Amino acid sequence: MSITLQETFDRFLLDLQKQDHVEPENIRKAEQTFQFFSEYLVYYSDLFQSEDMEEEVSAQAWEESLDSFINKLMQGEHQEDATLSLDELPLERITSEYLRDFIAWHLLREPSTNSLMVQECTEILLNWLQFTHQHHWMDDKTFESSKLVLQDTLPDAKRAAIAAHLLLYHIRLGGGVSPRLRGTRFSSFKEGHARIAQINTNQLWLSFDSEPDKLIGPITLPDAILQQLREGDVIDIELGLRDNVWNIVDVGPVYPAVVYVAAEEMTLPDKLT
Repeated sequence: MSITLQETFDRFLLDLQKQDHVEPENIRKAEQTFQFFSEYLVYYSDLFQSEDMEEEVSAQAWEESLDSFINKLMQGEHQEDATLSLDELPLERITSEYLRDFIAWHLLREPSTNSLMVQECTEILLNWLQFTHQHHWMDDKTFESSKLVLQDTLPDAKRAAIAAHLLLYHIRLGGGVSPRLRGTRFSSFKEGHARIAQINTNQLWLSFDSEPDKLIGPITLPDAILQQLREGDVIDIELGLRDNVWNIVDVGPVYPAVVYVAAEEMTLPDKLT
C-alpha cells in the first residue's frame, strides 16, 4: 500500500519536532513550505483537474479559466473546491516537474518571496526527499531525479527573485526617467507576458506573447539588474512609450526560462493577473 503525500509531510514534521537541536523557527518554515507546496498542487497543478478538463486545451484558455476560478474564490463563490486536499494523493504521483514548477514558478509569485526564502524552501524539500527515500517510500530513480532538478533549478529561481525585487525598486525610484520627462504623457502602453529576447550592454528587448515576432525596446536598465536577467526569462510587465522611449511602468514576477518553457509544454497557466 502506498503512502500519501500528506502523511510524508506529517511524519517529516514530527521527526523534526523530536530532534532537540531543531529550532521552532525551522519547524515553522517547514510547515510554511509544505503549505505553499500543497496550495500549488491543489489549485495550480494538473493533479486535481476534473475529467472534463483532461482534454487538451490551449494555454490561453487554461489561463482564462484559472483567472475566473481565482476571482470566484476571492469572492467566496467557489467554496466547494476548498475541500480538495492531499489526504488521498499517493506520493508516487509527485514527480520532479512539480517540484521544479513550485520552486521556480509558484513560489516566485508569492509577494513575500525573496532569494533567501527560495533557498530555504528548496533545502526543506531536499531534506524531505532524503527523509522519504530513507524510509523507502520513494524509489531511487525518483529520488535522484527530483534531487537533481531541485538543485539545478535553485540558482535560476534565486536569480529571478533577486531580479524581480531590483526591478520593483528601480521603478519606485523613478525608473531612471529624468524629472523633466516624468510629467510627459505616455503615447502608448504594452503589458502582459514578456520574454526577454535580447540583452545588449545596458539595454534589453522584449517579445510579448500577443506579438511574439515583434521586439519591444530598447529598454535601458542598470547593469546590476541586467546581471540577474537572462535571455528567455519571462516577466509580467507593463511598458509605456514616451518620447519614443520605452519605460517600465509596472512589473510583476520574473520567471526563469526553464520553468516557463516547461509550463507551456504542460499547458499550465503562465501567470495570475
